[in-house]
Formats: sequence, structure tokens, C-alpha cells
Amino acid sequence: MGETTHTSLADRDQLARLIKFLEHDSTIGTAKRRTSFPQFGRRSHAPDNPSLPGQVPMSAISPPLVPSRVQTFYVDNWPPTAPAVIARGDTILFPSLLGHRKSAKTLGGIPISLETAIELRKVVYGSAIHSFTREWRKSTLQLYCLDGQFPYGIQTLRCGSRGLALCIQGYMLKHMIFDREYKSSALLGAGALRPNEFERRRALVGAISEMLWQAGEHKQSMVCLKQEEACFGPDYRYRPDSITEKLHLFEFKKYEDLQQFVKRNLEQFQTEHGNGCILFLYSLVLSRTIPNLRMDLQADHESKMKLLSDMEDLSQSLINLALTGRATPYIHNGELLYDKKGELMDRPVYGIKARSHVGFMFWDKGEDPERRTEVGSMLKTPKNPIWLTKINGLFGLLFSLNPDLVSDWRVENRFTMWYYTGLSTHVTPTVLSIETRIGRPRPKTAIGRREEENKIPAVENCIMTKWYGAAINWNGTVPFI
Repeated sequence: MGETTHTSLADRDQLARLIKFLEHDSTIGTAKRRTSFPQFGRRSHAPDNPSLPGQVPMSAISPPLVPSRVQTFYVDNWPPTAPAVIARGDTILFPSLLGHRKSAKTLGGIPISLETAIELRKVVYGSAIHSFTREWRKSTLQLYCLDGQFPYGIQTLRCGSRGLALCIQGYMLKHMIFDREYKSSALLGAGALRPNEFERRRALVGAISEMLWQAGEHKQSMVCLKQEEACFGPDYRYRPDSITEKLHLFEFKKYEDLQQFVKRNLEQFQTEHGNGCILFLYSLVLSRTIPNLRMDLQADHESKMKLLSDMEDLSQSLINLALTGRATPYIHNGELLYDKKGELMDRPVYGIKARSHVGFMFWDKGEDPERRTEVGSMLKTPKNPIWLTKINGLFGLLFSLNPDLVSDWRVENRFTMWYYTGLSTHVTPTVLSIETRIGRPRPKTAIGRREEENKIPAVENCIMTKWYGAAINWNGTVPFI
């Protein structure tokens, strides 16, 4: 009994001293008590009174004790017009896209040299004097809002960068739908197209990293980031464009290091006025290396050794570089040793060597029906049911959520596909129901067949280059291409 009374009195004494200490610490005055953090030993409490001679204020030599636990919360959509009022002691983690927020400077890397900049501009644009237009400079890898119709999609513009952004979109869908880190019943089927911020950010990082690593033959890769200052002075052989001469190059020998670096610096590819598509294009070229790129192009004239056309559209070489990692200008399978007449050529023509992860489809109404461009099966039947399409010079993306579509012929009897363009005018998802077993009805006369073929939308003609005679239902959407 005496021991219990003694214990309760000790607890009361400790509680009283604690209350007295807190009341004394909360008073406002010159003799406010501060908590110091010595390098060794226990914490000590001393009055912070600068009026005493020879005494150094404790707040000048040690940080104050945080009065409460740091509060951390996430902001999905911060309004750019509303001012941010942050209380002391709180920490706000901003989202990856925050309006016109300036990206932090990335330390390290190798400053680009004048010779590398000249070669880079020549192999991309064909000249070190001419540079990218305003539309290319505005193109980034910015994603649509999570609450919109396309939370999985990259915003694209009506310029040549649209095709490159859709190549990245194809690999992004591959990581988002088929290469998930974890499985969930809520993310199967159409639920995979409603990702959260973490999932789509992970997919974008994986897409960029995989494409760069693939271009480097799974041995090395290069990432280009823009800094504030130019890396070299003026030269008569080079015209500055405020992008190329400010690049710093980061080389990686391990895929995990590349992923972590892209994850930390993803904002530079997404922020407005950040030239995200140009930075990715430069990174893709330098990952492949310029000597290997010139060998891939297989061009016999200097004017043909460039990745962008005169209208700044993507050439077939750049499309193949983004999809397969090799910048060959041809889309047939393997290599050709003989020409159309059966004669042996001076040197073989190299095409697509293996099945790509993202495929390619092509259709142009201006071609001769007897001499249409044939896409090889390596691109027409990829490893994942995702296809980049080029229809009458316009790029789009066709994809399915069923991975068996490219491996089981029975699934091809009836399936569903999505068509995505990334343009702001594309406001609702386009879902196509395709049936290949019965197919579409065919008129009996040649005139009737010709008239019927003229009424078929270009997207359906592109789909029928793989599934001939397929019946396609737009499910209420008006055919717009």
C-alpha cells in the first residue's frame, strides 16, 4: 500500500513539473526558454537572454525544436490563380505539373560540345542553321486531367511532334495495361484506362526509360536536359536555337539508374515551355549514337540522312527508331538481297529484325491500289495489341485491352479497340467493335464495290490492312477520319 502511494505521488510530481514547464515555455517574453541540441549528451534547456554580457543566444547556435509534428498532404490540382498560403511548420508536396513553376537546376552531366551539337542538328533536321518551329518547341509530354475523358493520354498538337508523342503514348499504355507492378481486379479491363496519378506517372517513366534503353541496344542510354547557360560560344557553322547549345548529357550503363534519373527529372519533359518532345528526341538519337544512326539510315546521299522531313514531319526512320530502337527507313521483315526483278543488289536492305512491342499500321488514299505500301508482320503483329497508325498523313493510336489479340487467332473473331489521337478536338473516347468472322457485305458488281469502298472511312481501311473485310461498328461515334 505504501509503495502504491509513493508511485502515485511521484507521477503527480512529474505531471506537475511538465505542466509548469509547458506553461512557462508558452509565455511571450525576452526570457523564453529554447531547446538546444548539443552534439553529444542529453538535451539542455537554457534561457535565451541576449542582454546578459558574454552570453551567446542559444537560437543562434542551435535550431529551435519543432513544436508539433510536420503535416504533409498532397495536392492533385492546385489552382494557378489562387495564392498559396502555407502556415509555418506545414509542408506541401506540389504535384508534378504546377503551371509555370520553374524547374530546379539539375547538377552534373557533360556539357554538349560544339561538334556534337552540329552533328545532332544535322542528323535530326538536316542542317545546323535551321531549327525547330514554334509548334515543336511548345510540344511537351503533358498529360490530360485525371477527371477528364482521357486520364491516360498525352496532350498532342497538330504538328510533327504528334507522331513522336503517340509513340511514347503507345509504350505508356503498354506499362499501364500489360506491365503493371501489381494486379488488381479494379484495374482489369476498362478500369486500366482510369489510372491515378501514381500509376500514370510510373507508366510514363517506364515508357521513356524503355525506349531510350532499347535505342541503346540494352547496354547504355543518354538523357539530355536543358540548363540555363550555353555550353559554348558563337560559331559560324552553328546558329543558336536556345535549346541545343544548352544541353547537358547524362549517360547511364544500368537500366535501374536510368529509371531513377528519369523519375527525378520528369518535370523537364512535361512543363510548359520546357521543350519536352525535343529533349526526348535528342535523348533518343544520342542513346542510339550518331554513328549507329547513320548506319541505320542506309542513305547514299547526305540530304537523305535526317530524321525529320522538310515539313518537320516524322520520317519512317524516326518512327522505327522510336518503336524498335533502330532507325531503318524500311518496314519489311528481315533483309532483302534481291530487287523486284530478281537481281542481286549491291548491298542488302535491312528492315525490321524482330517483333516490336508497339506495332505500326499505314494507309494513304492517294496510293495506287495495285501498289500500296505493305507493312511487314514484325510491325503489323507486335508483342502487345497497340499500333501507331499513319492514316492520310495523320498519326493516331489503336489499342486493345486483351493481350491475347496478338497471340490467339480465336480472339480475332470479335474484339474491341480504342482509337486515340491526343488532340483537344477529340473530346470523347472512340470505341470500335470489330467482327471478322462474317465480315462486311460486298456488292456483287465492280461498280458497286468501287462505290462502297469510297464510302469506307480511312480508319476502317487502315484496320482492314490487317483484318481484311472486317465489319467495324463505331458505337454511335461519327467517323471523323
